[in-house]
Amino acid sequence: MCRNGGNHIYEHEPFIYYYRDRDAKEIDLIIEGDGELCPLEIKKTAMPDKRLTNTFTVIDKSPLKIGTSAVLCLAEKFSAFDKDNLIVPIWMI
Repeated sequence: MCRNGGNHIYEHEPFIYYYRDRDAKEIDLIIEGDGELCPLEIKKTAMPDKRLTNTFTVIDKSPLKIGTSAVLCLAEKFSAFDKDNLIVPIWMI
């Protein structure tokens, strides 16, 4: 899925979803592309907490592979909680 120096290039146009269940667990955006689900949380904070990614586990039961997730926020620079969960400054998108 990643080519050209890390730019995501999909074979088909991706689908975008929102998730909320009866227990009020929600994921702001889920991007489905090339057989992967990439969950995204959008927060108005410059210092996001890794716990924001805990809700992403609700899609673990999906038959699709779970791709890289991210928290889009007001952080000054791009970083990561770990190899699967990124911190992406909103100005980068």
